[in-house]
Amino acid sequence: MAEPLDPDVYRAAVAALGMKAAAAGRRAVPVSGISVGGCAEAIGTPRRGAFRRRAQAHNHPRDPRFGWICILGTRAGRVVTPTGRPSALLAHEYAHLLAPNSGHGQRWRAAVTALGHPAEAKARRGR
Repeated sequence: MAEPLDPDVYRAAVAALGMKAAAAGRRAVPVSGISVGGCAEAIGTPRRGAFRRRAQAHNHPRDPRFGWICILGTRAGRVVTPTGRPSALLAHEYAHLLAPNSGHGQRWRAAVTALGHPAEAKARRGR
């Protein structure tokens, strides 16, 4: 079942990503919320939503849930490392918010690299 993650768990990690984005000359995008255990569209229902990946970002500007990041797993460790830093998964999805509707194309790869995760960009080159 999808549930919203307590913002206190991820607030500092998202702020760190926003600062990295700003330092790279990008406009930081606010995260509306993070759903764990499924998609934000399924919060309050017994289902997990209709996605099959480890995570997704609602990054289409017309999506009423724009800014939500959805994690299929339920562990907060998928979002924030034990030291409080943003996980690679969180950076990956936040990069989708910085580069809406670009999939894993050039704009997304530049965004995830600016967030300090060039290995994510290389892993998805050509996808």
